[in-house]
Parts: sequence; structure tokens; C-alpha cells
Amino acid sequence: MKQPRDQCVESKMRFPARGTLAFALLVPLVAPAGAETWDLAALRVFASLTADQWKAVNSGVVQARVLNTQEKREVAVVGVAHLRATTACFVTKFQDIETFKKNPAVLRIRKFTPPVGPKDLEGFSLENRDLADLPNCRVGNCNVKLTAGMIVRLNRDVDWSRSDHDVRAQAVVREELLRYIETYLHEGNSALIEYHDKTNSIRLPREFRGVLDARPGLGEFVPEFREYLAQYPSQPLPGVGEFFYWSTESFGLKPVASITHVYVYVQPGRAAIASKQIYASHYFDASLGLTAALDDPGDASNPGMYLVYMNRSRIDLLSGFFGGLRRVILRGRLRDGMRKNLADVVRKLEASCADYPQTVEQR
Repeated sequence: MKQPRDQCVESKMRFPARGTLAFALLVPLVAPAGAETWDLAALRVFASLTADQWKAVNSGVVQARVLNTQEKREVAVVGVAHLRATTACFVTKFQDIETFKKNPAVLRIRKFTPPVGPKDLEGFSLENRDLADLPNCRVGNCNVKLTAGMIVRLNRDVDWSRSDHDVRAQAVVREELLRYIETYLHEGNSALIEYHDKTNSIRLPREFRGVLDARPGLGEFVPEFREYLAQYPSQPLPGVGEFFYWSTESFGLKPVASITHVYVYVQPGRAAIASKQIYASHYFDASLGLTAALDDPGDASNPGMYLVYMNRSRIDLLSGFFGGLRRVILRGRLRDGMRKNLADVVRKLEASCADYPQTVEQR
């Protein structure tokens, strides 16, 4: 049964929430056999908005809300929009991530796909101020987020007295990250790295599981997708495509060089996307973006869709003596930033999807 668009839904349905090549990158817009579906009622529960906020969404006003979290280092924000586009168009545009994320804050970005090789990380680099800090890096005391193995190798294999030491340091970092990605593709979440830039190390497998299991989340919305992410890559899920991208983005005082693994799960008229950060040079102990898209089941003559984006990030600056104050300041910025960025996405999608076909043939 169709749900009235302005009706407040109280339901315990499931789940929460940066054309393609081989390796299933152009996600087939067909339902995998036996897959569960999610509907507007489930989407509204996942988005966690009030009834008044949903009315505003249905009138075309982007809404954003900061969610409560149990982990003191974690911040969570959700944004919701209704727009004149289709999920099919959104998925196609999103997979062109280099264009989709184009923004003054994104300094560099490149998409790559498995199997990976050295050329995929060409252009990935730490900032000059980070390179200047590397000669002083020691395990447990470094101004860049690195593993113990990376720090040891930089101290061993880079002659910091040479004029080209920055070039050699960048090469070492790329080599280590490439080896890391290759291991991760074979072994999955257990191979996520452990940062040793501080006295207390940060283990990404534990941090990722924490943001994945937080509620609201995928477990209530699309449980089979949540299980796929938790068990990756041991339990394949038909209908899921994947790709990676690296980027350098402006956050706070220092730009952040990061690597993100993106999973796209599609059924007819709906999609769920998970963007899992597997490396970041600063600030982020973990970050997981969850996107849900659903074609509006209302007026078929005027196609529209709902778009929900949720991000959960664990940030090292939120620990320690001043963590509480920083958290208060950050929450307001996150809400305003989400509203503004999602409104920009809506404008771009409505313009670029105006003539897009409502269905896409499987390739």
C-alpha cells in the first residue's frame, strides 16, 4: 500500500544510512533473486526526521538533523531531500564520483577499480606540511595518521638529507597504501589498518564495526546489505557494485588525504550506497557515509525521488579535555553544512537528470 507523503510513519521496518567497467561497476538496475526490499515507511524511520520536517521535505525544503551518539568521538548527521529526478539517474551520476563530488573543498580526486595497481595511486600525495613533519615521525608520536609499518619504513628507507627526500617519501607512502588495499581486497575488514600516530593506537576494524552497527543504521533498513558490509568480501551479495576513490579535501586546519571504498546496492526504483573510509591522513578515526534513494511512489506522471544521506564519523579532536566544546561547535556546523551541500546536490541532479530516461537497461 502506498504511504501518504505527509503522514507520520511509526514503523519498525529495517535499515539505516563519496557507467562503469568490469567488476560489476555499472550496477544492474534489476532486483537480485531473493533480495528484500525497503519502502517509504522504512526510509522515513531511517531518516529520523520529525513529522514537521517530513512535511518540509515534501514541500521541497532540504532538511538536516544532527543525531545523538553514544561514542564521544562520534558525530552523526542526516540530510533528506525530495527532488525531481529518478533513482536510476542518481545512481548513474553518483558512479561518476569525480564529477559528483566536484566542489571547491575537493582539491584532488580520482576513481579507481579492482584489481588495483601503482597507476591507481598516481597523484595521491600528502601535503607539503605533512611531508615536513615526516622526518620527526616515530611510532606513537607523529603528526600524520600512519601505521607503525609505514613510520618504520619512512625512517629506514628515506634519506632525509637528500634534496629529493619528499619524492621518495611520497613513493613509500603510495607503495604502502597500495599493498594495504591489495591485502584488504583479499582479506576484508580484518585487514583494515591500525593507526600508530598516537600513544593509543586506533584499530580501524573495531572503529568501522562501531559506526556500521550504530542506530539508526543499515541493520534496520537493508539488513542484507549491512551483513554484506560486515562480512566483506566473504559473503557476496548479488546486485552490489564497488569502486574506490582517493581524494584530498579541505577539512579544518589541514587538508585530508583519504581513500574510500564505495559499495552500491541497487533494486528497481531504489538504491543504498555505503562509502567507507579506509584511510585518512588527519582527524578521522573512522567515517561511514550511507545514502538511500527511493523513487517517489506517488504521481507517476511527475517523477520524483527521496534522497537520504547519513554520515557517521569518529574524530580524534573530539577526545581529550576540549573535546566536549569542540563537539558542540561541530554539531552546528555539520547540520548547516549538510543542508547546504545536499541542496547543491539537489540542484545539480535536477538539472542533469531532466532528460534522463526513467529506466536503464542492464549492461
